[in-house]
Amino acid sequence: MKCNVGGQDRIERIFHGAIFLCIGIFLVAGVWRYILGGYGLIRLLTGMFAFCPVYIPVKYTTKRCQQTAK
Repeated sequence: MKCNVGGQDRIERIFHGAIFLCIGIFLVAGVWRYILGGYGLIRLLTGMFAFCPVYIPVKYTTKRCQQTAK
């Protein structure tokens, strides 16, 4: 599993994931609890693991390339 989520994107995913997860758990009821909670959990996990499976088919990454020293 190659990391494809970079710094700023990772921070935003973790922050928004935590917010949506809390909203889903504490503030809404019914089907919206599962929708917002699931969305928040997915965002939180992709930010924590720095890997987004949706980026693979489109060959996209937000991680910066590192220059190797010679």
